[in-house]
Amino acid sequence: MKEIKENIEHDLEYYQSGIKQLYTKHYQKYLFFLLAIMMITVVGIGLSESIVRWLLVVLFLSESGLVVYLLRYLRAEAFETYFQRIKAQLPSDFQKMEKLEIQEDNQSYYFLGEQELFVKLKKRNTRNFPSKIRQYTLLVGFTDEIDRTMLEEPLQFFYYDITQIKHSANYKKEILKNTNFIAKRKKRRIRSAILTIFLLLIVGTFVYFGAKKYLDDDGRTIYEKQVEKDYHDKIDQEAQVRITELSVTNEDETLKIQLPKYFHEEEGTLFSVDEIKGQSSKTFTSNALYVSIFMSEIASASSLSEFVGQVMEDQGKRNNQKSVEKLHPDLFKNEYILTTKTSENGQSETNNYTTYFFETAHNYGWIICEIDRASEETELDLDQQVNEILHSIAVETDETVI
Repeated sequence: MKEIKENIEHDLEYYQSGIKQLYTKHYQKYLFFLLAIMMITVVGIGLSESIVRWLLVVLFLSESGLVVYLLRYLRAEAFETYFQRIKAQLPSDFQKMEKLEIQEDNQSYYFLGEQELFVKLKKRNTRNFPSKIRQYTLLVGFTDEIDRTMLEEPLQFFYYDITQIKHSANYKKEILKNTNFIAKRKKRRIRSAILTIFLLLIVGTFVYFGAKKYLDDDGRTIYEKQVEKDYHDKIDQEAQVRITELSVTNEDETLKIQLPKYFHEEEGTLFSVDEIKGQSSKTFTSNALYVSIFMSEIASASSLSEFVGQVMEDQGKRNNQKSVEKLHPDLFKNEYILTTKTSENGQSETNNYTTYFFETAHNYGWIICEIDRASEETELDLDQQVNEILHSIAVETDETVI
């Protein structure tokens, strides 16, 4: 337990900058939305008369108070207090996370407990950080669910084994078997419906009196479109990159792979870990592509089979296909390939999830390739794209280029 705690503290300190970006983005989202509402309120004040105008003035003052309240969370002291609280809490939550089941589709991650927990994280709101804890990944993000703790506890932290993710087209049916989930879903829907009705009433009031005033006075102009444009221009977008190759260096060996030309214009997020002794990894993720390379020093296991066993447990899933094909006998001492293909709604394959394990003179490692069909209109040969990535492997050492 002490080692787990030390590793978790290392992860949090190492990725503190990225966590702070997500923390800030969470509050900016609410702040920008509130500022947009305030702009509409100002327009309503200018276009309305008498009692309604005074009501809108009171509403504007209330919105200003909420802005001041949100700004206090963006102070450096507030984040540091929150960060220290997470650092103390996360190690004790780790054992609970080991029991969670994780599923995913193209848009979201789903964390399921034993009829007691359901958390949905949209992929665009999350970041994956390779962990110092062997075979685990730290997932950090925020939900769009309305909850009483969404301000005090903005981020969700989960450790999960990437090899245990279920790519199930029937995950909704499995979730609906959970009666506790159904009750929680009803509560969330009721809260969302109440908030939506409240916002619709406010907007409807603005539109009615704004339109009435506009028709009475042709010299006045309604600015809603400009307000909406200004709002969207202010939203902070996470930096995206394009790459053509991915490489990792560990124990004087460098492994490189080339991305197929189809993905050269694909925008995504690139992150790497190369400061953990004896290990190195790099990952590129986008809407249609997930590619990860990991290398660990040869001393971490006695054989490739043992290394594979440390990384994943073969559960004999019916759509898991093990290959004995040797792709690079001249590069690697041993190879092991595991491919998982999934489909949705009875259609043909829509994903190709392949894990390629290898053994070199100084390292064990893996290459994970997951490709989603970009759209139903695109005839994309998933096997061909994955094979192109795996056949592009090149290994360099400090003395020899293989």
